[in-house]
Amino acid sequence: MPQDPVSRRRLLGLAGLGLAGSSAAVLAACGGGDKGGGGGGGLGKTTELEPEGTAASRDVVVLNSALDLENMAVAAYRAALPLLTGAALNAGKTFLEHEREHADALTEAIRQLGGAPNKPSRGYDFPRLAGQRAALTFAADVESTAIAAYIDALPRLTSPDLRGTAAAIVTDEAEHLAVLSGALGRPQAPRAFVTGKA
Repeated sequence: MPQDPVSRRRLLGLAGLGLAGSSAAVLAACGGGDKGGGGGGGLGKTTELEPEGTAASRDVVVLNSALDLENMAVAAYRAALPLLTGAALNAGKTFLEHEREHADALTEAIRQLGGAPNKPSRGYDFPRLAGQRAALTFAADVESTAIAAYIDALPRLTSPDLRGTAAAIVTDEAEHLAVLSGALGRPQAPRAFVTGKA
């Protein structure tokens, strides 16, 4: 039994997201042009590129929000790996690599739009994880939060190519969540629609 059960509210707080009322707010709250370590800002905060309000500048803000979540996911899997064994460890290593690839793709997209990618936070205040089950539960919460954020981000992106990239990433995050749910003894496909939770 974990000493510090992971709650959705705690996870959002760890990401610097506060108690957002919807996953759109979650995504918005973690983005912005904060070059010093991610977090802060929101959809209303512009980055250093085109005039405020252009399609590219709005896309950069949304993509930086997603990049903040991916950077947090990379850190979360790094924190969880030492607690995992066997098949869970192998899955964790694979998912860590996927999250790095997501972050790289988002970073490149932001640069192509003329934006400055947010840097990873210098540190995350993750909960104390006592064993494999706590680590898997935490990873599942990270994935579920990311899914909800990407679903809300999709219609905010102006470029069909960017929407395709975001859709591919959210699909991968849903696959991760299904594997993690199975490892936790939960249903792997509990609903007809994947929504994540904020």
